[in-house]
Amino acid sequence: MGNARPGEAGPGPGPGRPVDGKGAGVEQLLARAQNAFEVGEELLERLTSALMAHTELASFRQRKGPPRKLSRRTLRHNYLLADGSNLTLWEIEHNTGPGGDPRYEVYADPESLAAAQYLVDARFGDPSPEELEAEAVDWLARLPELAALELPQNPRQFTEDRSAEHAWRVLRRAENEDAPGEQMRRRLLSAIGHDITYVTGRHLRAGGRVVGWTLYEHAFLLATGEEVSLWEVEHTMNPEGRPVCEVYDAERAACDAADLRLEAL
Repeated sequence: MGNARPGEAGPGPGPGRPVDGKGAGVEQLLARAQNAFEVGEELLERLTSALMAHTELASFRQRKGPPRKLSRRTLRHNYLLADGSNLTLWEIEHNTGPGGDPRYEVYADPESLAAAQYLVDARFGDPSPEELEAEAVDWLARLPELAALELPQNPRQFTEDRSAEHAWRVLRRAENEDAPGEQMRRRLLSAIGHDITYVTGRHLRAGGRVVGWTLYEHAFLLATGEEVSLWEVEHTMNPEGRPVCEVYDAERAACDAADLRLEAL
């Protein structure tokens, strides 16, 4: 159980290995996915112009049993398109279904990925003390390299698909009392595009389980050309260990609130 390091073997071209050529392996990816029909036609059309793909391991979890060995890994497929833009698909490979046969699922946005990954991981059941220890040790060992990692500054890829509705959904699921209010809701009614980005996260072992938080930036392009961001913290820092969403109007406020919750455990 825990996050694996990039570079481990995977389906298709394998994590960390670039693929060149028209389509860049998109057809193979969709052919093995049980839910390929969920990928929108507009996205599929853009992917036909993919010139190059780079696959990396985002996370990995396994359990030796009983009654049988379970595993789940999430791969991030990054595509370079002919117009110079980038596009990302996430793939979940797991054997948690009936019979234990390998299954593949593909997702185009972090929200759908997080929901699917949560359902898959729930089938692992409660982790053993040994698994908790291994996850905590692995995460702590990776912190220095994560802190030193310089991520490329890619231009935003705004999705023009019900962006105002997306903003409303983000604000609606916020459980914190100091979430952005009606003024922010009114501003985001004019959103004509949005972009979701993973920012950072922090995890540790407390009270016999691994707890932590993950931060996402939801950037919105308004009709005026202005950009506005909501900062969403997903965490499990509550007695029940259930997923909670909190939303803030500033990155610093989101990180500070998440760290205070974590340090209070």
